[in-house]
Amino acid sequence: MLINAKHGKNRIVSGALQKLENISEIHEVYGRYDIVAKIEAESLSKMRKFIQNKIMIIEGIVRCESLFVSDVGVEEEAEEEPEEEIEEDEFA
Repeated sequence: MLINAKHGKNRIVSGALQKLENISEIHEVYGRYDIVAKIEAESLSKMRKFIQNKIMIIEGIVRCESLFVSDVGVEEEAEEEPEEEIEEDEFA
């Protein structure tokens, strides 16, 4: 989750996030956002409830943007497309 905090409230927001079970990582960052938090949940509905009931009520948070990650398994390899041979005449 990408989080914007009120000016000067990064540490307070980070401290409140650290107390929550579903938060596995917290990083203060520089740029468009102030904090990046990694949230883990069993389902999208549980994630939505967690965000609404635990994250959005933290004082000092101005705005949040969720990014949902879908990892490709190690066993799943992307199939490479065969390379087409280009004849020299095609560029003339």
